[in-house]
Amino acid sequence: MNFVIFPAFGGEDNIRVICKAHLLEISERKNIIALPCAGQYWGCRKFNFGEKVVHNININLKYTIKYSAVHSFYWSVFCSSLSFASVFLLSKHFRNSQIGIVLAIANILSVLLQPAVAAFADTTRKISMKDLIVIFVGMAGALATARYFLSEYFIVLSLVFILELTILLTLQPFVNSLGMQLINQGIGVNFGLARGVGSMTYAVFSVLLGVLVENLGTDSLPMVSVALYIALGTAAYTFTKKQSPHTAGDAILSESIDITDETGIADTNHLFSFFMHNKKFTALMAAVSLMFCSHSMINNYFIQITENVGGTAKDMGIATGIAAAIELPAMVLFGFWVKKIRCSSILKLSFFFFVVKAALTMSATNVWMLYAAQIFQFSSYALFIPASVYYVNEIIKKDDLAKGQAFMTSAITLGGVAASLLGGWLLDSSGTGGMLFVGLIAAAVGFIIGLCAVEKVGVSEYG
Repeated sequence: MNFVIFPAFGGEDNIRVICKAHLLEISERKNIIALPCAGQYWGCRKFNFGEKVVHNININLKYTIKYSAVHSFYWSVFCSSLSFASVFLLSKHFRNSQIGIVLAIANILSVLLQPAVAAFADTTRKISMKDLIVIFVGMAGALATARYFLSEYFIVLSLVFILELTILLTLQPFVNSLGMQLINQGIGVNFGLARGVGSMTYAVFSVLLGVLVENLGTDSLPMVSVALYIALGTAAYTFTKKQSPHTAGDAILSESIDITDETGIADTNHLFSFFMHNKKFTALMAAVSLMFCSHSMINNYFIQITENVGGTAKDMGIATGIAAAIELPAMVLFGFWVKKIRCSSILKLSFFFFVVKAALTMSATNVWMLYAAQIFQFSSYALFIPASVYYVNEIIKKDDLAKGQAFMTSAITLGGVAASLLGGWLLDSSGTGGMLFVGLIAAAVGFIIGLCAVEKVGVSEYG
């Protein structure tokens, strides 16, 4: 048995991997904490005997806080740009079907863009993950600014908004991968906590934006998005910084991404090969698309659903805020649960509650019943998001991790495409009741496929 040793009282010092014979001698000379490690491994990081790695004892907390800030600003701008898209476009005299087309095109473009950018991220040696995020955020911020000044021009507004939402949706798997890279390097980032903080800020902004729209109008939404894009870009840019070769902790993500294996490049660069090697994952993508067709119908047209039961934009903001706020405890607790329960089992459980939430939303006859349905966000979406990220990290080989995360997000996005097109058409032709019934059927079919497609994985050691 070998041991990783580090100082007991914090601060920066050298971590060293040693054998048992040397442990007693060192422990007599200084205050240390010794953790057993299997072979030469500690966490997910491989060390050589005697290797020195400068490590801050508080590095896990440090990066969890930084990663929480990234999620916080990402989901806040997701709220102001995408979740309030229907509210914004309705005020610009768009019909439901036209809103559906705008959202669908953005989703389709992001589905096409995500795998291409992911393949680039998996193989490039020239640009880091955080720099890639900053570039996309800058582009989205410029488009949000244009949306404010061009909001009276129907076609131009449509094109600008489509491009902004495409970039926003494309960013999502790379925000997830930013945390997974740290975890795979042995840094104990609490992904569930970071994602939960993102949900909490989303909840706060949902309520605030509902009030803001009622008092200042929808033209305030693009400017809020611009401010949040600036904050997100700043958080991503300062996530890590280049330091000397000895400060490995902060250098992990500043260095160029290079997680490919020469022996696998020929196969993993082809999408067909990826799907052939991951057949059950492909079936899971279909299940997720159906599940999120139902989920996105509710989210994309929530203002219409709220108004159908006698509510207002403010009520919509409160209902959305309830769902987002309740995500925080679920995502924080996920870090504990995933050490006790297989993430594959958590994934299946979340599928079931997507069906429950869809059924309750369809049955709602007043705003309070909508509020009650939103509580099931805790056991559906809030569990699915971290569980799916961990699940992909477990079943997809290292060389394809960015592609795996991108394809999972693409499956979610494809569900959004179907929801946007089908939902808008159903709203205009058969009202909210018809749309929600079709969404419930989609969720039920996705649940059945998902039960068969999810592979059993082991209990995670790292929440």
